[in-house]
Amino acid sequence: MIKKQKLFDFLLVVPVSEPIHYLNSSVFDSLSQSNISFTSFLFTDQTINLDSLGIISIEPNTFINYRIPVTTIILSSNFLSYLPSNLFQSFSSTLINLNLQYNQFRSLRNNYFLRRLDYLRTLDLSKNQLYELRKQDFTGLRRLETLILRENKLTYLSYALFSRCRTITTLDLSDNEISMIDSNTFRSLYRLKILLLSNNPLGQPSLTNQLLEPLKNLEYLDLENTDLTNLPSFLFISNQHLQSIKLRRNNFQTLITDSHVSLQRTFCRAHSLIEIDLVSTHLRTLDVCTYDQLPSLRRLYLMNNPLHCTCDLFYLKYGDIYRVLLTDENGMDRKHSDIDEYLDRWISRPELRRHLEKSHARGDFHRLPIELSLFARCATPKQWFGREIGNITGMFTQCQQRWFAIEEECENYCQLDNEIQTAATTIDTISSGSIQYKLVFVRFYSILFFFVRYI
Repeated sequence: MIKKQKLFDFLLVVPVSEPIHYLNSSVFDSLSQSNISFTSFLFTDQTINLDSLGIISIEPNTFINYRIPVTTIILSSNFLSYLPSNLFQSFSSTLINLNLQYNQFRSLRNNYFLRRLDYLRTLDLSKNQLYELRKQDFTGLRRLETLILRENKLTYLSYALFSRCRTITTLDLSDNEISMIDSNTFRSLYRLKILLLSNNPLGQPSLTNQLLEPLKNLEYLDLENTDLTNLPSFLFISNQHLQSIKLRRNNFQTLITDSHVSLQRTFCRAHSLIEIDLVSTHLRTLDVCTYDQLPSLRRLYLMNNPLHCTCDLFYLKYGDIYRVLLTDENGMDRKHSDIDEYLDRWISRPELRRHLEKSHARGDFHRLPIELSLFARCATPKQWFGREIGNITGMFTQCQQRWFAIEEECENYCQLDNEIQTAATTIDTISSGSIQYKLVFVRFYSILFFFVRYI
């Protein structure tokens, strides 16, 4: 009875429905020791949930009396802009997840609370007001795997920014204001698998081979709505585990009469690519040989583009299919009175995929047909205006000669010329080269100083 009365008195002072502006040990201990249903929400198994309590500041010794091992702390949707350096000291060997989203952090320059969290795996700082980051901010996060920084005010990513937390596998930088990235920003992120950069005004100059070169294990890259108009050739040559790229809502517009096609050779040598998302990118034509030379590519998402539907575009899906269907088991050409009707009948049969997979396994062609996505429609030519690409058939007769020409054009299309080969090799040694340069620079000035002083 006495215990319940004390709890009631506490609730009169700090009602559950009202904000706790200043959190200290006495307030926290009272919360953690109460038996009401509200407490079961705040303190689940190994989790402290202090979400949406209106907290402005937390005193250093707030958690000092809490003896239960904690793996997750949720402080989201408060008004925090600073945390004491030893705030999480009691949980330094157990804390795995820290959620600080929806607060008011502008910088981590004077915030040292992360430096004692040796076992932290996930850090969520999304939806704050962060305008700057320094590599010192992540000192001590030797086991961090997921870093979420989306929806902040970041404009620039500096040299080797994440070198103090090189175990990251997922990095979310989406929905910031990033317009400049140092070419060595991602240095040491060899384990990174997922990189999200969507909704930033990056522009083409930020994305270079040198920037992406350290990301040897990258699997998914999101560049949606990043003010891109083109991308360099062989951009992903170092990312041999890259499976999916999202490029939707950029502007790769080209005119039908242009000799230069957007994204020319951009994906060459990205041999593990399975899908490329080009939805709403104003594309009219594709650099067909670039995609033809990707042996793992299965899907091209092309919806909401003013596509100029030509034999080149249809080659990616139908070229190898028709070649297989028109060749018998002995490699001889089949004869048909109405080839297009025969082929169209095969295209709709469910066993086609199995037949193609067997042919691919035998080495009859170097890649499986690429799906050009449902609902992608032709804008030109006039006879196919508004037609879904997947529903257009009967083009073998008019495209046969062009398809044979494409095979020859694409055969060596993604071969590296000497200049690119040299650049690709140089990137691997650029870090050690820059160090040597600095040493030479220091030696030069040492000698110069000697001559000025003694001669």
